[in-house]
Amino acid sequence: MTLNLRTSSLVACAVALIGWSAGGQVPLALSQGQRIQPKNSSLKSITVLQANGARPRFSPDGKVLVFDRRNADEYFDVYLSDIQGNILRKITEGNPGITQRNNGNARFDPSGKFIVFVSEAPRHYLDDRPRMGDSGIGLYSNFWATDLQGSHFWQLTHEPVKQSMTDGVPNFAESNPLFSRDGHTFLWTQRYADRGHFFGWWRIMAADFVVSDGQPSLRNQRILITPQKGNYITAMAFLDSDHLLVSGNLDGQHEYGMDQYVYDLRSGHFVNLTNTPLIWDEDSCLAPNGDIVWMSNQDSRIKFDFSERHGVTQPIEREYYSMTSTGQDKQRLTYFNEPGAPEYVGIRTLVAACDISPDGRYLAGTLSIDFGTASRRERGELKAILIEFAQPMAGTHH
Repeated sequence: MTLNLRTSSLVACAVALIGWSAGGQVPLALSQGQRIQPKNSSLKSITVLQANGARPRFSPDGKVLVFDRRNADEYFDVYLSDIQGNILRKITEGNPGITQRNNGNARFDPSGKFIVFVSEAPRHYLDDRPRMGDSGIGLYSNFWATDLQGSHFWQLTHEPVKQSMTDGVPNFAESNPLFSRDGHTFLWTQRYADRGHFFGWWRIMAADFVVSDGQPSLRNQRILITPQKGNYITAMAFLDSDHLLVSGNLDGQHEYGMDQYVYDLRSGHFVNLTNTPLIWDEDSCLAPNGDIVWMSNQDSRIKFDFSERHGVTQPIEREYYSMTSTGQDKQRLTYFNEPGAPEYVGIRTLVAACDISPDGRYLAGTLSIDFGTASRRERGELKAILIEFAQPMAGTHH
């Protein structure tokens, strides 16, 4: 089913942060299992793990990936696979222990015993549209936890879910789970208000992650960071116990001009690592050596028009880049949109959520292949990929 994005500004908000899967012809260069030797010599290979999949993240031992994919019923489900892409287990698909709407955006806790993910409420405003609860955004969703067999489920957050246009409840969203390194603190991104803005107002939440008698729960839920100038922030990684890697428009720039920041949790001060208010710098992940990989449209051949209200539907190209934790040594890693490059797809391509293996050898990432028109981005095929580095991003950066 193809959904006209004009039918809802909330859908436009959802598309703003991730690509969409809507079928279409799959480029031969991205068939499942195909291995490509990329242009950048610092990368050894790029392999398609899942021809239909998104947001792959590593287990603490690096041997297993949790990811989600949109199925024929138009809803996302959570799965486990090995690093060759072989599916080991269905976690939510067809599981009577959890609602059979959108389930995704999953992550292992540092102990490796639990998986947390966003699960769409069974009933809510506009619930006749499966893509309104897209797991990449988490509208009308709460966080849940499960064991690795999917045999038990525990609801972690209990935000109110909007049921009608006039009930006064904002269009809440819960997204982007993140744990502190010791596993004691759980962070997530929350859309907490509309305020007449279709993109909405976002903040970072925190809670203590507690396991008692084998059952996980959240205690001491609190607001960790609310931007003072901008309307969007999302937590990407803990650099250490006091410093958080975040993406957002903390300097008050347009939300599609967001940057990468290091946020000091003690002082509330932040440092802008990218300083590109006309460039969309968002999804990022941290390597064991402290380097950062993030996605950006800085080399897109299509320039963003900030005057257009629903700019999210504008065609755009995004690639992965790397830098140190202080913003130095920036380099482009992928060339999915460059004609002549070995990994060139031939169709507009965007990259999104990523994760780096504990040994620094691999990056698990997300591609969205845009099947929209020359003037409009509205369809995409989501794929989970595995990038192997020529030299592992482990140890201390020099």
